[in-house]
Amino acid sequence: ESREGYHSLVSVQGRLHSCRQCTFVTKYCANMKRHICKHISERPFQCHSCPAAFSQDSHLARHIRTHTGKRPYSCDVCSASFSERSNLMKHMHTHTGERPYSCDHRNTPFLHKANLIKHMRTHS
Repeated sequence: ESREGYHSLVSVQGRLHSCRQCTFVTKYCANMKRHICKHISERPFQCHSCPAAFSQDSHLARHIRTHTGKRPYSCDVCSASFSERSNLMKHMHTHTGERPYSCDHRNTPFLHKANLIKHMRTHS
């Protein structure tokens, strides 16, 4: 990628690289190059099992688990396993009783963000 092409998409002020398409800012050129792939639809990481392609290798790795059925993240409390760490972390709330999402109007706690969003519609 040319220097001119990069600067047409990114503003550099001192050490900060700011995306001209959105509010993303980083100190690192490599992070910005990875980020701008989202805007220019560059998806160099191709799945060999289907037509899906991704801008980051980590996203491809996560996608490949949909084909392999691999679930490397396991709950220490029960036998549940997950393909993504974030889903394991959400699952752990079922064991701790924690309800991390709260309604500002009634201080009603919810286990899932989607349920809070649905509830918030009752206030509008």
